[in-house]
Amino acid sequence: MIRTIIADNDKAQPNDRTMEVLHREFPQCFNSEGKFDIVALQELLQDKVDLVKEGSGFNFLGKNYASLLSSMDTTTVLVPDTEHNEKPENKDSQNVYISGDNLDALKHLVKSYSGKVKCIYIDPPYNTGSDGFVYNDKFKFTAEELEEKLSISEEQAQRIFAMTTRGAASHAAWLTFMMPRLQYAKDLLSDDGVIFISIDDNEQANLKLLCDYVFGEENFIAQFLVKANPKGRQSDTFCATVHDYLLCYARSINQAQFIGMRLTEEQKKEYKYDDGDGRKYRFLGLRQRGSDSLREDRPDMFFPIYVNKNTEEISLEYREGWEEVIPRKSDGREGRWMWGKDKCKEEFVRLNARFVKKRGQFDIDVKDYLETDGEERTAKIKSFWESKSYNNEVGTKEVKALLEGDYASYPKSSQLICDVINSVVEDNDIIVDFFAGSGTTADSVMQTTSASGNNLKYILVQLPEDLDERIKTLSGSEAQKVLRLIDFLESNNHPHTLDYLAFERIKRAAKKIKEQNPLFDGDLGFKHYTLEEPDENTIDQMLKFEPTEIFGNNLLDKFGKDTVLFTYAMRDGYGLTPEFKEVKFGNYTAYLCGKHLYMLDSAFNVEEGLTDLVDTYNKDHSFPADNVVIFGYSFNFSQTDAIRKNLGTITDRNRINVDIRY
Repeated sequence: MIRTIIADNDKAQPNDRTMEVLHREFPQCFNSEGKFDIVALQELLQDKVDLVKEGSGFNFLGKNYASLLSSMDTTTVLVPDTEHNEKPENKDSQNVYISGDNLDALKHLVKSYSGKVKCIYIDPPYNTGSDGFVYNDKFKFTAEELEEKLSISEEQAQRIFAMTTRGAASHAAWLTFMMPRLQYAKDLLSDDGVIFISIDDNEQANLKLLCDYVFGEENFIAQFLVKANPKGRQSDTFCATVHDYLLCYARSINQAQFIGMRLTEEQKKEYKYDDGDGRKYRFLGLRQRGSDSLREDRPDMFFPIYVNKNTEEISLEYREGWEEVIPRKSDGREGRWMWGKDKCKEEFVRLNARFVKKRGQFDIDVKDYLETDGEERTAKIKSFWESKSYNNEVGTKEVKALLEGDYASYPKSSQLICDVINSVVEDNDIIVDFFAGSGTTADSVMQTTSASGNNLKYILVQLPEDLDERIKTLSGSEAQKVLRLIDFLESNNHPHTLDYLAFERIKRAAKKIKEQNPLFDGDLGFKHYTLEEPDENTIDQMLKFEPTEIFGNNLLDKFGKDTVLFTYAMRDGYGLTPEFKEVKFGNYTAYLCGKHLYMLDSAFNVEEGLTDLVDTYNKDHSFPADNVVIFGYSFNFSQTDAIRKNLGTITDRNRINVDIRY
């Protein structure tokens, strides 16, 4: 598989992803040679959509290069942390933590989770100049290769080459870094999914333009302001900034739904009345307020309601001697109710007459309950988020308390992420964070799950930055902080890499939640994987392999059988928590996962194993494996040819696809 990916990456073009989408959605716009016919597309759209030719664009140095990276697949493999994953608390967990470059991780994830993620929250580097962001690229193209691949001038190629090889923290470098990651994030989102991105003023404007480009302007939901520093940043030159931004986009604005924000304790105090059955409520005026609240705006919502002045009974029909109440504005103009007459009839028991002494008249209120169908109500999300629990200091204190030391840099508060999650997710939803940092999102998902009972799942990704190398470039308090983190990781038997900060935080957060909620039996574990790039010797061995030779055991041992299995299963859509079943063909062991049968080992005996393989399909028509996947380095040509030919003779079931991967 990796050998094929390397070959495909060499041929990749910046517009490959775009053409793939067009080919999938508009096959009639491609001719027999596979060439795109733009005139056919224009004819298809004619008289059906409004076309604009405004000529507006979003360009930056590295944009084409970012598109190229989006079109290239990853050559990394998924290495399961078997010892950790087999522990009782993790064995059946659906939560996942990945140590690796998040662009590589996203390229793996879309193969199984495309269209399945309800909520993405990320807190990317802000590019402040002091947050450590420098664009470092593992793809080593020459300037000449960039000039040819991107169809750009020699000068542009040289500038991109300098940016991607020498490290840069410019706006263009940051956008080049973010663009492919957001493109894959969009692919992950479900039709009703949303993404939240924390950012500050350094890249807020650029991020808004980039998100408009990636997600579409029409899918913009809001740019929330979060009061994160009530005292204000005193280091700011002219004004002490108290807020950060929380940018929010939908995968499809027509399908996105917000559940709303949980009420604060102060807001709950408004529900001070009791029906006698334990249900709390407050009163809301039935008269519609706002700019469209006049009678002429909705004549059907203007009608009289009658009140018995002695008993305060209400009627929607005329009663002689009862007071007529109509919706009226404070300036005397006729207004309207917020409900029509039919709605008032349906909800009649909620209507309540209230005598207004100042006017000497009755008005009509509605009982507004705190709970509906057993669920506590939420408030509509406002553009300004303010809570003491959102303060940056709160996030730092949380991590310090859990880890018993100051090891994390500017972690977000878990309450902020809990509120993000609660605003959009429902039972069984998946939440993704590919800038995991100290693991706040995982902690927040577990807190939300334990509080709500919903079965939420998270997938986190964090770069395993080498802290021993990082400390060489630091001095003063920053160096001391990293040194303390190294000592902390050492004391907990972890490698000196940044990803293990979140690894340890998640374990401790799960323990704390269990101690606070001993009866909670939800998922507090997680599976752990590491992304690894094959070394040059292995790559060379793969590129030189010929199926007439057999040194497959050597390559399978280099990767590890579990690594190949999990990498293949992810590619085939089974995610990061697949279930494998061993299947015997003679003395040969294959692995069944869903509709895929994986044959990895080299000890396949054609005479004995092939007979059993074919018999299995012939005798057991419910055997689900429509696809047989062969680790090509473990087989020679005669073996794979025999498997392909013999499975091809089976005619009483769907055609069996034999996929030989190199």
